[in-house]
Amino acid sequence: MIFMITEKSIPKKISDVQIEGNMDTINRIIKELNLNGNAIFLPKSDTLTEERIFIPPNKSGTIRIPDINDKNNNIIITGADGKKLGISIPPAGIKLLKEIEKDRTFENIRPENIEEKLQLLVGINLLKSVSFKKQEFGWKLEIDKPASCSNGNSLQNQYPSPTCSAVIAMIAQAFNKKIRIYDTTYSRDKITFHLNIIKRRARSENEAC
Repeated sequence: MIFMITEKSIPKKISDVQIEGNMDTINRIIKELNLNGNAIFLPKSDTLTEERIFIPPNKSGTIRIPDINDKNNNIIITGADGKKLGISIPPAGIKLLKEIEKDRTFENIRPENIEEKLQLLVGINLLKSVSFKKQEFGWKLEIDKPASCSNGNSLQNQYPSPTCSAVIAMIAQAFNKKIRIYDTTYSRDKITFHLNIIKRRARSENEAC
């Protein structure tokens, strides 16, 4: 006698539509607020229990990163003078990241073992390939392009797809630093994120490496 146990699941096509819908909503918010800056990933800390993405108004020049914590986690961030500083939102891949973190093999991620840990994502079939390398200016993260990365260059700079954002959030946590997407480039089947690790809280683009 053979027993077959089946489990209902959401078809991938429906899941992809839900992801695209959420991405489109964020994109509309970014456009409505006229934000041109690229995403800055904020790792968890003593005062921030969940990763966040901060999107500033401008892409270059002086970058003001406000103090974002559990007590001050508004979506739209304004300065004391009422000037708009940007928005603070959870990464698209926050739930995916939490699922990954349940696996004990992803504990104790540090700069010296981040490449090894990222390769584990290939081992669990989340990615086909991934590479994280130091460049003359900043770092280069190259991964196979998930289907949800088809939204276009601008949105990936400002609000990456769930898989991509989960990977970048992992890197930010490993370095325990804020990480800014400087640019993204595409090939036929890969997406490359050019990243800066922000050394200090500081205000200027020149303080990133």
